[in-house]
Amino acid sequence: MSAPNDRRERPVSPDEDAPLVARAKAGEAAAFGLLYDRYVETVYRYVFYRVRDTAEAEDVTSDVFMRALRAMPRYAPRQPFLAWLYRIARNAIIDRARRQRTQVSFEDALRHPDADRVVDPDATLFREVDAQTLRQAIRRLTPLQQEVVVLRYVEGLDTRSIGRIIGKREGTVRGIEFRALGALRQLVPSREALG
Repeated sequence: MSAPNDRRERPVSPDEDAPLVARAKAGEAAAFGLLYDRYVETVYRYVFYRVRDTAEAEDVTSDVFMRALRAMPRYAPRQPFLAWLYRIARNAIIDRARRQRTQVSFEDALRHPDADRVVDPDATLFREVDAQTLRQAIRRLTPLQQEVVVLRYVEGLDTRSIGRIIGKREGTVRGIEFRALGALRQLVPSREALG
């Protein structure tokens, strides 16, 4: 599998997924294959930022799609298909971490060559610091703050989607994001302070 962030997919509306999802729920393997092709890079990118290395991310991504395939008959379109996949991915990562009894290091994930590519970031904060400084600052956030930062600024999700994935209300997600960005602003020196 390729490195995360090496290509950006066009956002897919839930209406575009609906026909494929209906066919996949009915047991059509080709329809599920098309959904897999549509979302495998996105899910892999999310997983990579939460686990230690490329091989681990590939294993977890494979597990996510196997779980999704088994659960497909029970999928209810109350949420977009991609949000459902993110939730499965989140649970797979948690399960794997519990089995390994280790905390996944966000800093290790940030060592990946493309880890400093951030989509639609809090412009002044993320653009004005070098990657090393940002890595050190993010490492000091709580795991939940790290996850929200990845989903919001790497994956480009809105707060509603993030809330569905992590099981929190939108207001709570905004609060977590606000505190994370506030902490990063305190941890990352401004350009004026550096110069």
